[in-house]
Amino acid sequence: MTIEELHVGGSIRLKGPLKFRVIRVSGYFSVDGSVEGEEMDASGAANIDGNIIARSIDVSGVLRVSGDILVDEFSSSGTVKVARSIRAKKATISGRVKAERILVDEALLKGSIDVREIQGAKIHIGRGSKIQGSIVACEVTVDRDAEVQSIYAKRAFIGRDVEVKNVEAEEVSIDKGAEISVVRYAARADYDRSSRVDKIEKVEKVSRDITYCR
Repeated sequence: MTIEELHVGGSIRLKGPLKFRVIRVSGYFSVDGSVEGEEMDASGAANIDGNIIARSIDVSGVLRVSGDILVDEFSSSGTVKVARSIRAKKATISGRVKAERILVDEALLKGSIDVREIQGAKIHIGRGSKIQGSIVACEVTVDRDAEVQSIYAKRAFIGRDVEVKNVEAEEVSIDKGAEISVVRYAARADYDRSSRVDKIEKVEKVSRDITYCR
């Protein structure tokens, strides 16, 4: 089925696969199968029993996907649950996301995110965010009062009063008041003396693959 433009204000259930140019959901939208198109805007509730392939997705409501999301630009201030992965060139998340993996070129993460792994080139964790899972990236910046489980990076910048269990990086900088269980660095570690690092050690290299970083 191919749809040029669809506005969902009530409740619609369709049989996929579905191709579209624009879908705007303010009600309830369900597709039994994968969808592919240009622009998807979900301010209501959308349930996709398959994959989503699109140029852009904007979620301010609820989106559930049983497969993968493959998109150029992904933005969410709502609630997103993806059974497998979110793959995007650019992602901005300020809501709640649960997925197996998030693979991005660049991301600004400001909400509550539960994943096995986030991998990318440049990852920025916003103030007060909570990230459950590992971050593997060329550059990771964590703003004040955020909580992160594990970071593996070429360069890691840990902000004020941040809590992290494990940091492994070639270069790491830690601001005042940060609390970190373990820091492992390959080249340089700078940290404010008011920060609390339970264990710090120099290693030969980062244990996760960051060879794609320049």
